[in-house]
This record gives sequence, C-alpha cells and structure tokens, in this order.
Amino acid sequence: MKPAEGEPHHIRTRGAGGEGRRENLIHLCGVHHRMAHDGNLDRNQLIRIVAEREGLEPEEVADRIGLTYVPPEPVQTPEPKLEELVQAYHQIDEQEQESRFIKGQLLDAMLAAGATQKYLSQELGVSPSQIRELVHVYRTFPDPANRIPTLSWYHHRVAARSSNPQKYLALAADQPVSVRKLREQILRDEGGEHLAAEDENRQHKKAEKLLAEVQAVLDAGGETAEWLAERLKKELEGRETIVIG
Repeated sequence: MKPAEGEPHHIRTRGAGGEGRRENLIHLCGVHHRMAHDGNLDRNQLIRIVAEREGLEPEEVADRIGLTYVPPEPVQTPEPKLEELVQAYHQIDEQEQESRFIKGQLLDAMLAAGATQKYLSQELGVSPSQIRELVHVYRTFPDPANRIPTLSWYHHRVAARSSNPQKYLALAADQPVSVRKLREQILRDEGGEHLAAEDENRQHKKAEKLLAEVQAVLDAGGETAEWLAERLKKELEGRETIVIG
C-alpha cells in the first residue's frame, strides 16, 4: 500500500483530548491543514468525509471522538414565479408542436424507403391514422418558411385539410382565430364535402380504437374471447346476407 499524501490532522485536537484513532484522523494538504487550525475549515465537513471513508454515519464518528455533529442545513430552492412557470410551459408546448412536424418528416422518409403503415404502426406504437395525419400535415407544409410559428400544429392540421391550406393559415394568423373557429370557417366556405371527410376521419379513428380493444380481448383468450369471436362471426355473416340480398 502507498502512504496517503498530505498531513495527518486531528479533527478533535490533541489539546482538547483528541486521540490518534482512525475516526479522528484525516489527511489534509498543507493549505487545508492550516485552514483547519485557523478555524476556517468546517469540522463537520471533515467528520462527513471520515464517515464516508469508514462506512459510518457522521453521528457515529462524532460520538467516537467525543464531538457533536451538526448536519448541513438543507439548501432552500426558491419557488419559481408564476411567470416563469407559464414561460416554461410555452417553451415545452412549442417544442412539442415542432416535434410533430419532425415526426411527420421522419415518417414520410420511412414510407419513401419502403416501410408500410402497418409496419410503422407496429414498430412505433402509432396508429395508422396518426401516421397518415402527421405525414399529410408535413407534406402540406414541408418548408418551415411556409409555416406560421405563432400558430399551433393543430391550426396547420386543420388548414391542411382544406382546399387552400396557405389561405386559411394566413386567415388564422391575421384574425387571429382558434382551431375550432378555423375549422368552422373552412366548413362554411367549403361545405359538406369537407364535413364528410372530417366525419369519416373521426369514424376511422374510433374504428381503429375499437379494433385494438377487440384484438386485446381475443389475444387474452378464455371464455370471453370465445364469446366475442362467435358474436363477431354471427354479426359479419348477418351483414353479408343483407348486402348479398
């Protein structure tokens, strides 16, 4: 073993009855040794260092050398102001909005590389409708210069479903209007065809959610899964009969 560097220092001084036992000794460099003797080095900090070295609690070390250990006062972290919390929320929200465009760009690149929506849905845990939506919004506004930073990604999504996305995006920025108001304006301008597309999209999302729940029940097996499979079979057979007839 190599000898420890520095100078041995008695935490409880020999003049005060300190012994030469391990718990009372710590090696200090010359500068810190002088600081300790001048009373400019916190003795409690030395006790904590020795306690960590010996695998003891600081109170145990202090008791063995005949001193009282005073733990450090907890650092008081000031509570953030309301304005700071609001600003932090806005920053996170902006990052989240921007990440949707990035996700759309990545998904578009993966589709271009030959991936199917089904494969991406399984690998990424994203529904096919979400994939289509993210990609569609990105393809509508691929250039950041054509996006309006003061508007949310949801404004861009609603505008992307219209026949003139840039027009309605500019309208939302000039007014300004909420996502709901922008959607209502597009419906008034473009009529039932757009409304039908919106309804179809909502129904598709609902169907995907229900399908996932059905698959989960069937995968679990048991009597409930058998009952559900039988009911679905009968329901589908009944609908086929109606269509054929």
